[in-house]
Formats: sequence, C-alpha cells, structure tokens
Amino acid sequence: DTPTHTRHQRGPLFRQEIMRAQIAITRTGVTQASNGKTVPDGGAMVRRTNGEFLISLHRKVSETALIQLMRTLRALDADFKMNLEAAGHLTRHLTRQDVCLRLALRGLSIIERASEPLFMSNLELFDEARPPPALRSSNMMRLAGLQLAGKDAATALLEASTANIANLVSVGQNRSMRLYFLALPEETDWPPELPATGMPLDESMDTPFGRWLSVIYEAAFAIQQPLYHHGFLRVEGGTLRPFQRFVYPITPHHDRPSNYRVLTTAEISDSPNLIII
Repeated sequence: DTPTHTRHQRGPLFRQEIMRAQIAITRTGVTQASNGKTVPDGGAMVRRTNGEFLISLHRKVSETALIQLMRTLRALDADFKMNLEAAGHLTRHLTRQDVCLRLALRGLSIIERASEPLFMSNLELFDEARPPPALRSSNMMRLAGLQLAGKDAATALLEASTANIANLVSVGQNRSMRLYFLALPEETDWPPELPATGMPLDESMDTPFGRWLSVIYEAAFAIQQPLYHHGFLRVEGGTLRPFQRFVYPITPHHDRPSNYRVLTTAEISDSPNLIII
C-alpha cells in the first residue's frame, strides 16, 4: 500500500515544493529568486517559512506584479492555505481562490483609480445556488447555466457554441501565458478598439480598457471558477452606464494549459442593444 500512497501524494507535494524557495516579483512582473526581507518596490514576495506560506504585497504594488503573482499561484492546489500581507494587515488561512480574487480586486482598483472617468466595478465568485439578484439577463444566464466543470476543453467549447450565447468572447493563452482573443463579436460599441484575434493583448491592447479586461481574464484562469463582474463604464464618451459581465473559465486539470479558455459575455444593463465585450 505504501508505494501507491506515495505516488498519490507526489503531485500536490511537488507543487508545494516549487514555492518553498523565496521568490520576489518586481513592479514590471519579473519573477526572481530572493533572499532579502524587503518586498520589491511596486512588487510582491512569496515565501514559505516554518510551514507557513506568506504572500506580501508592496503598498504600491502594480497591476503587472499582481497578474504575475496570480499566474504563479496557479501551480498550487485550489484549497492550499496561505497568508496574505497587504497594507499592513495580515489575513490568514486563505485558499488560492480567496487570494487570487483579492489580488484581482486590487488590480482592478489600481486601474480604475488611474482611469476614474472610464469605469468602476466589482468582481465576485458566482454561486449557482444563490445567483446575484441583478443578474437577470437571459443571454448571460445561458452561459451561467452551462455545466462545464470537469469536461475537457473540446467538449466544453462545443456545448458553449451550441448554447446560442450572443456576443460570446473566447480568450486563450499561449505557452508563455500571454492572453489573446480567439473569438469576438463582429461589431462592438465598446471598447473603442480591439486587436485582431491571435494577437497578444499586452502588446496590441496596452490601454486602460485592455489592462482592465486582462485582469478579469487572468483572474478567471487563476480562480478557475465562474465570476460575476459588474459596475459602471463609459460608452462613446457619454455618462457612466451600468454593465454586467459573466466570466466562465474552462481549465480542466487533465488538459494542457494551451487548451484553457475563458468565455465571457457582457452587456449594458439599460441598453442591451449596445455591444460590449
């Protein structure tokens, strides 16, 4: 029995050992080995000491560092417990999903403060048993109602394609974890400019809109659970309008990460004829 038990435990233990060495993530998202005790300016630090896994954020952490941190944490099991130190406060015994949601919210707030006239939003985990009262869109509920957990990417994408979901957006990642659009609506009212499919977003959409959307997509890949994104955004230079976005990650454990997808659909709540992504 012992060899079988060892083989069963080897995968999760190995993933935890990856993080045993202390690492630092710089403001620009570069990950490097670290022996110091000071968090890099604008970055983050991850260390494991005496059985405790601690993530520390600089008080002026950048959204680039937060995105790289979410990518790093994907190697951990979803229920692996860790502590998060931010703004002088320490929060203990968080799961990877808990931490990545907090990192995503921090990244969104950074971009929204710097682009205050453009958008403001909140991001939350979607609970099918207790859906948000504001989520009444029949189109978004078609995406939310899909049962894709545990299915391989090809099967999940086939089910999504036959669900008649309007304005469905598909996002993929390459081997370097760089995001790109795989499918977009033919015409859109927001954002003002969209790259061609297949182009890395960090190159082709380096705008407040692109960085804002990228945080959402990165959060979905890291959290691996459907998300509900809602708030207000400015369309065509007008007033702030209420919007809703449903985000469904397809990240089966037995599939290659290059096959992972994030599916989303969104709309302006009071003007569903406006097409946004």
